[in-house]
Parts: sequence; C-alpha cells; structure tokens
Amino acid sequence: MNFCSKNVDVVSMNEFQDKILDQKTIVLDVRTEEEYYGPLGHIEGAILIPINELENRLVELDEYRDDTIYVVCRSGNRSGKATKILIDAGYINAINAGSIQEASNLLKSKIIK
Repeated sequence: MNFCSKNVDVVSMNEFQDKILDQKTIVLDVRTEEEYYGPLGHIEGAILIPINELENRLVELDEYRDDTIYVVCRSGNRSGKATKILIDAGYINAINAGSIQEASNLLKSKIIK
C-alpha cells in the first residue's frame, strides 16, 4: 500500500476495483456541498458528509459500520483525515480512496456533474 498521510493507507487500484464490486461497499465524499454539486461533480451514489461535519454525523454511517467505506475528496488530503476519524470511531474498514478523479478512475464509475 502507499501512504498519503500519517498512518492512513491508500488502497491500490486492484484492491479498490475488487472491493468496490462487493455489495458491502460505499463511497463517502467529504468535500463541501458546494464542491459536491460544483464543476468537478461527484461519484454516482456517493454519500456526502463534509469533513467538518463528519464527527457529529457518524451516526448516519452506523448501518455501514462493518462495510468497506471508501473515502474521497478533491485531492486526497481531507479523505485521509476523514479515514482516520472513521477508523478511530471503530469503522475499521474505512479506506482513503484519494481524490474524486482517482476514485472515479479506480471505480470505473461515472462522475455526475
């Protein structure tokens, strides 16, 4: 695995593609609402919880506690921080998928604009 920030793994393309096909997998976008609906768009089916709201909204992810959660943002920085928040809160299958573009390429998933 590669590392993009302290103590947070970045998943390889093959691992991501294999896991994303698993039905117990979700994509969490931690950008702002403006970014999510803005020019860069968002990954189809992603759940939006901005990084600055994540700790207070973890209850919204309770049903996914045992699922794989791929976290995305614009560049990979916020998704790394969010992944650490999730892991510290017991979401042990949280993975930093990097930027929205990287995640879209890995997912072979459409970006909705």
